[in-house]
Amino acid sequence: MSMHERGRSTRILIVDPAGGLSGDMFLAGLFALGVGSAAVKAVVSRLPGLEPFSLKVDRIRTRGISAERVRVGCAPSACERDLASILRMIGRSKLDAAVKELATKTFLVLGEAEAKVHGVKREAVHFHEVGAVDSIVDIVGGVVALGMLGFPKLFHRRFRLGSGFIETSHGELPVPAPATIEILKGRSVRLDNEPGEVVTPTGAALMKALAEELPEDLAFVPKRVVYAAGTREGGPPPGMLRIIEAEPMVVERYVAVLRTTIDDMSPEHYGYVQERLFEEGALEVYLTQLIMKKGRPGVLVTVLCEPPSRGRLLEILFAETTTLGVRVSYEEREELERWTEKVATPFGAIQVKRGRLADGTVKTAPEYEACRAVARKKGVPLAKVYQTAVRAASATARGGGASKGPDAKRADGASKGKGAARRRSVETKVRGPRRREAR
Repeated sequence: MSMHERGRSTRILIVDPAGGLSGDMFLAGLFALGVGSAAVKAVVSRLPGLEPFSLKVDRIRTRGISAERVRVGCAPSACERDLASILRMIGRSKLDAAVKELATKTFLVLGEAEAKVHGVKREAVHFHEVGAVDSIVDIVGGVVALGMLGFPKLFHRRFRLGSGFIETSHGELPVPAPATIEILKGRSVRLDNEPGEVVTPTGAALMKALAEELPEDLAFVPKRVVYAAGTREGGPPPGMLRIIEAEPMVVERYVAVLRTTIDDMSPEHYGYVQERLFEEGALEVYLTQLIMKKGRPGVLVTVLCEPPSRGRLLEILFAETTTLGVRVSYEEREELERWTEKVATPFGAIQVKRGRLADGTVKTAPEYEACRAVARKKGVPLAKVYQTAVRAASATARGGGASKGPDAKRADGASKGKGAARRRSVETKVRGPRRREAR
């Protein structure tokens, strides 16, 4: 199950790594947002085979700003681990399924980067710094803390990378560390002369696995701003991470529309592309046959999505199709008040969707997948199941509208506005990728 399906918080978190980003800084930032360190420690401690550890949380002043800091303590004899043992530890644990999935995803991002850098198979990767107890606590603890906040949508600003060299178990390596820059392929970065390691592989992996790059046009209202400090001692001041909790100013009536025309891809691939787009949050995906230049048969792929999901879906279109360009525009969407509920039929309960017109009349349509499942299970024609559901739904809607029972749910993205649904295009100039530097 992907994160957008997990009943996430309506607010968003924006990770601003201009002053630094590491696993412990991300965890400290989530503590600063109100997550209890004791609660996180209790959950992470359930990892089978994990050595005892401590979490010391305090506040310090760095660069004149008060910031949260967390330090993970463990016995010097704590063992190092390879990727396979870490994944087994997470898999055998009693952690929440969502936490397991995202922690595993983060470690796989790290493992793939290390494997590429060292020229070995992913399964053969042996972690040193990352395999230590503190890094396991940083990653698993960060995901646990994010879950305690309701898995809010996570964005990050451009990464600012440092310079110089760092000492590792492999010897002296250039900054950014090879694994860090490998992980951040596909994300916006800026090289500068800031001395020392600004973004660590663990911090980069957390953002690659859990967050999307902040769209330039995403307007938001800051609600709370917290700061987290790194644990570096000596040399330059410790890094500082800023996390902004915000309310997105995305009008629900607007959807992003992604369009691309393709004439050189196998028809077998379109179904898979649709599945991937829906899995990652597309509201609708449809294909239109057309004739392109030189008389070639082609397909217009159209994707509707919420504006914050645009970046993720663009990545899928570029990765999974042969297209070299996608047109992006926005359309205004007006919706009926709508919800879903189950109605009783001779075949069992069937889910239907309802919409209320301005005069109070309720429109009803059975959910296709619910009817399909019943038809296959009962061995009756789909049309018969559908018609039966329509009659049952109409009976409960008589008298000016169905009441919403305890199991009735508003459809995702439904607005409270009245009036018949209509759509009209809003002309939006599509600009090239402009980037603003973090200050």
